[in-house]
Amino acid sequence: MKEESSAVSNLVFDFLSESASAKSKDDVLLLLGKISQYFGFSYFAISGIPSPPERIDPYFVLGNWSAGWFDRYRENNYVHADPIVQLSKTCDHAFVWSEALRDQKLARQSRRVMNEAREFRLIDGFSVPLHTAAGFQSIVSFGAERVELSTCDRSALYLMAAYAHSLLRAQIGNDASRKIQALPMITTREREIIHWCAAGKTATEIATILGRSHRTIQNVILNIQRKLNVVNTPQMIAESFRLRIIR
Repeated sequence: MKEESSAVSNLVFDFLSESASAKSKDDVLLLLGKISQYFGFSYFAISGIPSPPERIDPYFVLGNWSAGWFDRYRENNYVHADPIVQLSKTCDHAFVWSEALRDQKLARQSRRVMNEAREFRLIDGFSVPLHTAAGFQSIVSFGAERVELSTCDRSALYLMAAYAHSLLRAQIGNDASRKIQALPMITTREREIIHWCAAGKTATEIATILGRSHRTIQNVILNIQRKLNVVNTPQMIAESFRLRIIR
């Protein structure tokens, strides 16, 4: 278990280091491809989530989804019937498809989406819902015939998916107005707490380490998330790495 954790930690470190020098979507695509293969996935995709009746086309960022499946998905506008997408709208934690849908009673069209996906070997997967404080919703999904992920694997994939998404958003929005935008002001104490979060510590554990109340630490974390325009701790850590707040 310790060796597995160390290997995954090294993988995350390498991914963050290599991603930091990514200059284009193609660079990120290549890196995500390596990560997908490492964890046993055949496919992955990153996309914004459109509101009905919008189509997914302008929201799709990148991926190596099966061309045949993606064509069918777009032609039939399956995004609004896709149970994985619908679940991600109300969920702020990563999930394995088979686990999340196990007790769900799917509508006929949703069952059709999942059944047709199986024709393209998309039988199971792992999805990371991502939401900004402003309400924009996105999803990073990895697909395969079978998913076998440890708790450590899931945490690592969550962080790398959030980082890749943040990096791509920055690349897409890298216009003149963004270039002159000031970085958020992060205090020394906030930076320290981000470091502890990145080390896997909970708010309760950080409170004990720093001799502060749980409520105080939780409020600091929420304030950092507000500054970074994110809504949870994994996104906060990913954005902090991207902005070089922590290294």
